[in-house]
Parts: sequence; structure tokens; C-alpha cells
Amino acid sequence: MRALIRRFPTVSFFVLAYALSWSYWIPMLVTGQRVAPGSSTTHFPGLVGPAIAALLVQAALYGSAGLRELWRRMILVSRPSGRFWRYSLSPVGFLIAAMAAMLAFSKPLPAVSEFARFSGLPELGLPIVVLLVLVFGGYGEELGWRGFALERLQKRFGPLGGALLLAVLWAGWHLPTFGVIQTYREMTPPMIVFGFLLGLTSGSLVLANVANRTSGSVLAASLWHASYNLTAATSAGGGFISAFTTACVMVWAVVLVGLELGRGKGRSVLLSGSRDLKMEA
Repeated sequence: MRALIRRFPTVSFFVLAYALSWSYWIPMLVTGQRVAPGSSTTHFPGLVGPAIAALLVQAALYGSAGLRELWRRMILVSRPSGRFWRYSLSPVGFLIAAMAAMLAFSKPLPAVSEFARFSGLPELGLPIVVLLVLVFGGYGEELGWRGFALERLQKRFGPLGGALLLAVLWAGWHLPTFGVIQTYREMTPPMIVFGFLLGLTSGSLVLANVANRTSGSVLAASLWHASYNLTAATSAGGGFISAFTTACVMVWAVVLVGLELGRGKGRSVLLSGSRDLKMEA
């Protein structure tokens, strides 16, 4: 098995990520379990499939040195720059802008408690919900997608091609949740295409940029992912806030694609060029 992983590390990662997550979600789907905000039924354990897959493959490739390299990128090893916070917490800025627009048009703002109403979690209070979303939805996914897979896909398929291929594989990983999570089950085909797929593709491009601008920081990608979910995937984010936040991400992605296509021989804005893999299989 270790020899097979070393020969096909990227494929092995995605097979493991899908298998680990789907082994939790598919039984939920078959037994008719449904996830909604405030429910005790949760899909959260399945979210850590990419993280576990990344750790297993990294250990098979590089041993303890590889795990230490991932750990270093998961934590702050030095004083973070202003750029780190601007990129990693940019969804919070989108939220503030959305709420300012709501105030300008005399629309009522969501209560703080509404940000703690997250699908798959009971009423636990905002601090605990933020922590769980960061650990499961942030690190659980980003340790795999941006921490392990992104750089390898971009090195093989190019900066833009790698980020787009990761978006396709990331979207496919979600498939069982469309029969489990209430908000996904309620999506119409146009919502799936223009909301979920286009939004996720935009998120993949933006997260590639976030990882690049923060020297491959898994923490930065996890903070971005978690803060986006808290602004767009909670009861507070329903309607205008979710649409505004997603629109900001889409505009950011369009700008990135424009810069990438027009860069010529210049430095890519999507390639993780600010850090090279220190270890090769």
C-alpha cells in the first residue's frame, strides 16, 4: 500500500479523501438522516476526510518530517503580517460591507445568535460554533485541498488548470451531502449550477490566491474557509448577506482569471510560487 501511495500520491489522496468522507455520509443518506441548523444529527465527522487523507499520504511519502511540515503550515510560526489577516479574514470584510449596505437601505440586521445556527450543529453558542467550524470545515478540508492537493495539481496542470481541476474534484466530494444537508436538498438546478458550482469554483480560485499570498499557510486557508461559511452558510447569512458575500468571491475570482490569462510570462497569481515543496517523493 505504501509503495502504491508513493507511486500515485495525488490519486491516492483523492481516493482516500472520498472514501473516508463518503463512508460516513452515504450511510446517513441510506438511512434517511437529515441535517439542518440546530439539529443534533451532524455531517461534521465526514468533513475531516481530506485532512486524514493528507496526513496518511504525507506520512507515507515523507514520514515524520512530512507531518512536521504540514503542522508548521497549520500554525503561526512567526508574527503574521497585515497581508496574512487581509487575505485569511477577507470574508469578514465582505460581511461588514453587506451589513453596511443593509443599514443604508434600512434593512434589519441579523442577530448575533443567528451566526451560531449552522447546519449539523445544535444550539451551542457562537464561540463553540466558530471553533467547530474552523476545526472541521476549515482544517478538516483545507489541510487536504490547499495543504496537500493544490500545489501538486498546479505543478502538473498549470496555475489555472490545477485550481480548476481541484474545484471539480472538490465539488464531486460533496455529492452525498446533497441528499443529507437541508440547504443542499432545497437547491433547484439553477441554484446548483449558478450558486453551488460557480461559487465553489470561484472559491477554489480565491483560495489558491490566499494560499499563495500567505506562503502556503493552511491556517490562512482554513480561516478563510471557516469565516466564509459563517457569513454565507448560517441562518444569519441567508438571503442578501449570502448573495453579497458570494458575489464578492466571484468578482475576486474573475479578476484573478483575468490577471492570470493576461500575465504573459509574468509571475502567476494562482501558482504557489512563494514556496516550493521542500521534499519530493
